[in-house]
Amino acid sequence: MRADVVVVGAGPAGLATAARLAEAGRKVRIIARGNGFTHWGAGSVDVLARAGGRRLERPGDGIGELPPRHPYRLLGAAPLRSGLEWFQRTAASFGLDQVGDPDVNRPQVTGLGTLRTTCLLPAPAAGELGGQVAVIGFAGFRDFSPALCAAGLERRAMREGFDGARITTGTVELPEWSHQRYFTAIELAQAIDDETFRAKLAPGIARCAAGAGVAIVPAVLGLRSGHEAWADLERRTGLRLVEAALPPPSVPGLRLFNAYRQRLTGLGARWQFGFPAIAVEALGGRISTVRCEGASREITVECEDLVLATGGVAGHGIEAKRDGSMVEVVAGLPVAGMPDRRGFVGERFLGEHPVAAAGVQVDSELRPVDGSGAAIYTNLRCVGGLLSDHDPTSEGSREGVGLASASRVAELLAPATTSAAAGNGGTAR
Repeated sequence: MRADVVVVGAGPAGLATAARLAEAGRKVRIIARGNGFTHWGAGSVDVLARAGGRRLERPGDGIGELPPRHPYRLLGAAPLRSGLEWFQRTAASFGLDQVGDPDVNRPQVTGLGTLRTTCLLPAPAAGELGGQVAVIGFAGFRDFSPALCAAGLERRAMREGFDGARITTGTVELPEWSHQRYFTAIELAQAIDDETFRAKLAPGIARCAAGAGVAIVPAVLGLRSGHEAWADLERRTGLRLVEAALPPPSVPGLRLFNAYRQRLTGLGARWQFGFPAIAVEALGGRISTVRCEGASREITVECEDLVLATGGVAGHGIEAKRDGSMVEVVAGLPVAGMPDRRGFVGERFLGEHPVAAAGVQVDSELRPVDGSGAAIYTNLRCVGGLLSDHDPTSEGSREGVGLASASRVAELLAPATTSAAAGNGGTAR
C-alpha cells in the first residue's frame, strides 16, 4: 500500500492538513485510531482566549506573552492568518458559514449558561443576545436543561455583554417520532433534518418563545445539509435561534467532520479508521513506511511525507509512563515539557497542567528536533496539539494552532506537487 502523504489523526489539525494537501494535488491517506476533537469540541474556532492569566478581547494582544517556542511564536503571523481565512472559505463552501473576525474574540453560549471565549462561530451559534431571550429545551432530551442554562445566563448578564436581557424558559413537546423515551443529540439532530418534522416542531418553538426575539436552543438543529435546518427553523418561527454548545458528541463538530470527509473523499483521499499507526520505518533520516494495526496482520503504508496530527495525552498521541517520562506513540519522538512524575498533578482543578503543555519540539518547518535542534526526520511534520509549549485547553488555542500548523505544512509540501510530478510519472516528490 502506498500514499504520497500520510496524515495520522483526524482532528481539526489533521483534517485541515489533509484537505489543503489534497486540494494541492497530493495523494493523501488519513490514518486514525478513531474520531478526533471535532466530536468533542464546541464547533467553534478558538484562536487565543487567554494569556498571562487574563481573558483576551483580541487574540493578537496575547501572543507576545506566550512562551518563545509556542507554535504561534515559532510560525509567525502569516500561517495563522492564512489558516483562518482558508477555513472560513472552506466552511462556507460546505454550507457551514463561520461568523466572526479573526482579530476579535467573541462569546459562545454553552448549555450551562456560561459564555466561553472563542473567535469564529458557526452561524447557528453566533446570534447576539439582548432584549427578551427565551431558553428552550426539547421534551425528553436530557443533555440540556433550560432552567440551568437560564440561571447561568442571569448570573453573567451584567458582566458579559448583554445588560437588560429578560430571560424566560420553556420546553417544547416534540412531534411524534420513534424515540419517545430516550434519545441522543445525534438522533434528535437527524430527526430535525427532516423537513416534515421541522414543520411540526416550529409552531411549538414559536409559542414557547412567548414574544421573545431570540431563542437559545441546544445545538441539535440538523446534522446534514450544512446549516439548512437551522435557517429553515428561523424562517418558520420568526426568531433568531442561537445554538448552545453541549457536552459531547458535538453536533456542530460532526457537521464539520462529515463535510471534511465528503470533501476529502471527493479529492481522492483514502481513509483508514480503527487501525491506528503504531510505528514507522526510516532510511537515511527519512520516513519510508508507516506501520499500522490490522485485523489479522500489520498494515504497511509507504509514503513520501508523514504528518502527525495525533494530539497530546488526551488524544493518545503522547503516552505517559510510570517513571514520569513521556513519548510520542507513532515515531517514538522525544517529548518536552514533563520533567518528572510530580508534573502529573496540577495545582488547580481544570487549570493549567504540565501534561497538557507537553509535546514534541519542532523547528520552523515543523520537523521534530533533537536536543541540539537538528531535525530527526526530514520528511516528518508535527501539527496541532502534538506541538510542545502550548496548552490548547487552558489558553483556548486548539483550532487556531491546528489551522496555523496545517497552513505551514501546506506551504512546505504542496508546492512539491508541480515540480516533482513531471519527473515521477505523476507521483509527487
